[in-house]
Amino acid sequence: MKLPLSWLGEWVSYSGTPEQLSARLTAVGVEVEGLERAAPPFTGVVVARIDACERHPEADKLQICRVDDGSGTLLQIVCGAANARPGIKVPLATVGAQLPGGLSIKAAKLRGVESRGMLCSAKELGLAQVSDGLLELSDDAVVGRNLREALDLDDAIVEIKVYPNRGDALSVLGLAREVAAFDGGALTGPPLRAVASTCDAVHPTRVEAPTQAPVLATRVLRGLNNHAPTPGWMQERLRRAGLRPISAVVDVTNYVMLELGQPMHAYDLSLLRGALTVRLARAARTA
Repeated sequence: MKLPLSWLGEWVSYSGTPEQLSARLTAVGVEVEGLERAAPPFTGVVVARIDACERHPEADKLQICRVDDGSGTLLQIVCGAANARPGIKVPLATVGAQLPGGLSIKAAKLRGVESRGMLCSAKELGLAQVSDGLLELSDDAVVGRNLREALDLDDAIVEIKVYPNRGDALSVLGLAREVAAFDGGALTGPPLRAVASTCDAVHPTRVEAPTQAPVLATRVLRGLNNHAPTPGWMQERLRRAGLRPISAVVDVTNYVMLELGQPMHAYDLSLLRGALTVRLARAARTA
């Protein structure tokens, strides 16, 4: 279980440094295996907005971008990312920036066109092992702001070894309760409210293992856009917790599971045949 302390802080206040908190968690039986930051060290990267793009005259796969870095003067950046386009906000490694892996950013000419900096992907910043194109930032990101501050990339992440008898340590809420107990902080957390159903549709369910699964709760949801993007803040929080963002519906169920410790799963109602059944695995089968 990976616990971003920024997420924990929404549920409980605690004293001391991340290192001190890790030691106290281990002392009460929640074994901490490691402590890391949300991103490796890098400097000179700011939030920027692409104002205009034009095709590079000597390279079909390159674009010449006019980029606002908050300084008042547009920078010319040559970029090969397929998703580079006017209007988006992206990380800009300015001249003199030091990136993970020892890469130093300098002004250079690419196919005869000057480029003063580099627009960055998540992989180039050490935020992902694989990335497709530039890292697109939220619309409310402030142009010119240091990226580490904008994305809270110095957030500490505690890695916890969870034993079978400590299922409560598999959620932010469960760990927040533990911290509140030994540190005396108030357990607060985001407000939760019931949402009344506006859909009368139901799907039959059956529980064949009531001892192991005493409660099964379901709800039919209509009008979902499964192609809608997951909010950037949720994707980043899942990443810090060790999960790969997949799609909006799957990401929401994973997010709730990590925060509250409640396992969830989304089914495509059009593909279900017969009752949704909870049972033990049958003999000589794994499902």
